[in-house]
Parts: sequence; structure tokens; C-alpha cells
Amino acid sequence: MPGTAPHDSCFAYLVGRLRELAPVVETDTFTYDSPDLRKEVRLMNAVARFRPKAKERILFGAHWDSRPWADHDSIPAHRNRPVLGANDGASGVAVLLEVARVLQKTGTPIGIDLALFDGEDLGTEENPSGFFRGSTRYVEWRGDERPLFVLVLDLVGKRDLKLKWEANSQEQASNIVDLVWQEARELGIRNFRSEPGPRVYDDHIPFLNAGIPAVDLIDFDFPEWHTTRDTPAVCSPASLAAVGTVLVSLATKASFLSR
Repeated sequence: MPGTAPHDSCFAYLVGRLRELAPVVETDTFTYDSPDLRKEVRLMNAVARFRPKAKERILFGAHWDSRPWADHDSIPAHRNRPVLGANDGASGVAVLLEVARVLQKTGTPIGIDLALFDGEDLGTEENPSGFFRGSTRYVEWRGDERPLFVLVLDLVGKRDLKLKWEANSQEQASNIVDLVWQEARELGIRNFRSEPGPRVYDDHIPFLNAGIPAVDLIDFDFPEWHTTRDTPAVCSPASLAAVGTVLVSLATKASFLSR
């Protein structure tokens, strides 16, 4: 969780791995004064850039931080414990690392950015401004750089994964929702369900607020959410592979450019 030595060492590992795979990796360090943690914490974003000089770009992102407290745990004594975040955070990061490994080998006809956002999960009902600190900072950091669209991955590792149309995404970026779900259909991937899903406030919101089309790929039907039970045991490699396959197909074909 943010503000700890393991958090810093995890970031160093992620950046080191991305630098093995991508031609350009950039990092950004910033701070957040958390009223819930009662201290200022250092937060860090990273972005791996493939074809860094290309003007037309798409962005895939995921948050890499984990929640400092398991406030939804069924056991009251566990609610002040940190969440491991195998699905809520790590699943999206795992997909992006594999996408980076594949893109290193295949190349891509378009610029691809793989972003890791920090500080997504520092908010509470009393302090919602603690949510998606990293993606908010990222939009500010990149300034006038506007990708064609953004796909945010969150909670994509559960077994029997069902990705439905997240409501904010469908309302504000329906063409991108259609694009992604069509790609999944063409690939025969059935985890993408063509039906309405819940309204989720996640790392895609700062992009939508900036007028950048963004879609949240999320299966919010996850009983282990914000509990100490969010461990690798509840995750599935097949779910990660399904999402990664769609992303790689979008990145390497870039067929949407002609649609």
C-alpha cells in the first residue's frame, strides 16, 4: 500500500520490468496528503511507450496500488488490514506486463502507451477525493497529449469473468465500447458480454472529464472486493489471457483506424 517500503520496491520492480520491454519508460512522482492515512504519501505513475514518436496513440491503463484497509471484510477485526489486491489492481497490471512482452516482439502500427496509475484506492465514502489520484495526475501530467481512446483494466482476473458495458463508458464513449466488444466477438472471446453493467467510478473518469474517450473494463461482481480475501486463489489465468488477447489484437491490428 502507498507510503510503505514494499510499495516503493514494487514500483521499482514494475519500472524495471517495463524497461526491459519498452523503448521508452517514463515515471512521475507526486504526493497526496491522505486524511485517512493521516500522513502525506508519495505516489508514483509509470508509462511504457511503444512507437514513442507516433502521433496517433491509444492508452491501456491499470492501477497498481492496493487498498490500505479491507473496509468491506465480513470480519470486523480485519477491516483495518491492507488488501492484497490480487484482482483489485494486480490483475490489470499483470495483463499490461504481458501485453508489453508481446508488443516487444510483434511491434505495433500505432503508438501504444501502457500506464500504471498509483493511488486509485485511497478514497472513502467520507473522502471520495482520495480515489483515482494517479489517473487524475496522469491526465494533468500529459497535458495536451490526447490518445484516440483509453482502456482501463480493473478487476479483470476473477474466475468466470463477465465484462459488461460500464455505464459511464457506454454513455460517454459508446463507439469505443462497440469497438472493443466487436474485437472480442471476432476473436471468439465470450467474457465480453453485450449487456448493461453497473456505473463505476474508476480511473477512466478523469479521462472522460477531460473529453478523452475512455472505457472501464471491469467485472464489479466480485464478493472479495476490498476484503482480505482478494488473493491469487480467486483469480484465473484464463480471464487474464482473454483480456490480454483483445488488447493485443487492438494494438497490433489497429483495424479501428479504418472503421
